[in-house]
Amino acid sequence: MRIDVIINRTLVYAALTVVTGAVYFGIIALDAGLGSWSGLVAALAAGALFHPARVRLQELVDRLLKAEPDPYRLADRISRHVQEANGPAEALASAVTAVRRALGAAGVAVEVVLPGGRTRTVSDGELGAEPADVPLVWHGRPMGRLTVAGAAPPGDLLDMLARQLAEVAHAVRLSADLQRSRERMLVTREEERRRLRRNLHDGLGPTLAGLAISVDEARLSLAADPQAADPLLGRVRREVTDAIADVRDLVYGLRPVELDGADLDELGLDGALRLLADLPGPRVEVAVSGSVSGLPRVTAVAAYKIAHDALANVRRHARATVTLIRVERRDRELVLSVSDDGIGLPEQRRQGADPMRARAADVGGACEFHTRRGGGTEVIARLPLRGETG
Repeated sequence: MRIDVIINRTLVYAALTVVTGAVYFGIIALDAGLGSWSGLVAALAAGALFHPARVRLQELVDRLLKAEPDPYRLADRISRHVQEANGPAEALASAVTAVRRALGAAGVAVEVVLPGGRTRTVSDGELGAEPADVPLVWHGRPMGRLTVAGAAPPGDLLDMLARQLAEVAHAVRLSADLQRSRERMLVTREEERRRLRRNLHDGLGPTLAGLAISVDEARLSLAADPQAADPLLGRVRREVTDAIADVRDLVYGLRPVELDGADLDELGLDGALRLLADLPGPRVEVAVSGSVSGLPRVTAVAAYKIAHDALANVRRHARATVTLIRVERRDRELVLSVSDDGIGLPEQRRQGADPMRARAADVGGACEFHTRRGGGTEVIARLPLRGETG
């Protein structure tokens, strides 16, 4: 047993002996007239006083020694502070303060490693020049570190504190991750709204306006020159086909492919890309290297949507005759490329391709754009393979 624990308990029980003894003999002296009952009354009074007196004396001795010698009581105290806090961040700050006061340390700090490599440090007191560091590990995953300044407590006590604080650090990390996900969702939603508005304004809107003009021309031609109406109606038919393709692009861009009751889960990434390639427009070929079955769902959805956006740009702006979608599954990543033989992607269109970069970044990947030799554009997305499979 540690010497500080021996000293602490010796002081507590010595004081407790004095208090209970004084109560016992005091009652006997005051109630001597009770005869044989005085001893029983004194014993009952001393027994009733024992526990509350011990608790109060323990608090006074702990305050005098400026430390909490009992690791179980310390763990309980930290647990109560955590439960009373309003959130993970407040719980961590409260736990750090409780640890510093219980240990009588000059300063205590907890550094939490947040998603994306960022860190958050919560401290209480001054850390000094040479503090003691203990890693915080939650189920084998590093969460950060605990730093204690002043005389370092025993290793077993530090380990116990590290285990408790690792739970709180994990909660802080989850809270930060949730907040980051919410921010990404807001950004992604606004990007989708801008993309939809841009596509309606620049694509479908002019197409429908052109249809209205063509229908008016055909209607007038039927009265003046019926034979001239036939080529006009043929042009209207082609414009309607283009409008249908634009509507399909808009719908498929909002959700992974859904056709005749089949979706991405049933078709797999390979089948969904081949359905995407069958839409009207330039010829699209799909080449797959390795098995793409059992991909994490988030990776499959990101790959499909990047391919969809890239192919939509090709159909609208590239004037290409052939487009190639290549998918290669490697050990730790999925590589998707979409290349065409068109006129290339203008700089303003390349800057407007941020949604593809955002989709790749959402799953921890990256998306690049290159100009191909001989003309055309190539989009390359590298998506890590991790998490649960879909």
